[in-house]
Amino acid sequence: MKKIIALIGLMGVGKSTLGAKLAENLGYYFIDTDQEIEDREKKLISEIFSEKGEPYFRQIEKNLISEIVARDENIVLSLGGGSYINDESRKLIRENCHVFWIYAPIDVIMHRVGNKNNRPLLNNSDKRKVLDNLALKRYPIYKECDLKFDTNAESHETIINKIKNYLSK
Repeated sequence: MKKIIALIGLMGVGKSTLGAKLAENLGYYFIDTDQEIEDREKKLISEIFSEKGEPYFRQIEKNLISEIVARDENIVLSLGGGSYINDESRKLIRENCHVFWIYAPIDVIMHRVGNKNNRPLLNNSDKRKVLDNLALKRYPIYKECDLKFDTNAESHETIINKIKNYLSK
């Protein structure tokens, strides 16, 4: 029986906020992979990207996911936007977790993260164009999930209740 709930989706859709609320509601342990990587590396994600590059970050992320999904614990896992794109990580996540795609329209994401500089993939670029391209590449892969929720259309409470109903089946 799967004990881990994985939340996937683009940056800025609300995975971390929803994940923390869901974990509290269920009495599960909450892990945000980006925060965990920052804690372990003692650097911000943006610093890891600029100092060691995206491939280094993705390897750490892949190793961390492998470690977490092997645990025999009740966990809500908020994944970085690109982690589910890795074939090996996705296979591990699908085998060991209930996977929920957390979605928000690009306009909403732009409003949430557009003025911030803590998203390495958006820095030094046309943020809207980058998000559109990420959506084009990632959405077909994100569809490999159990359910999809729109944080712009539904409240966290509604989404949490729908996830609980799904898990009780």
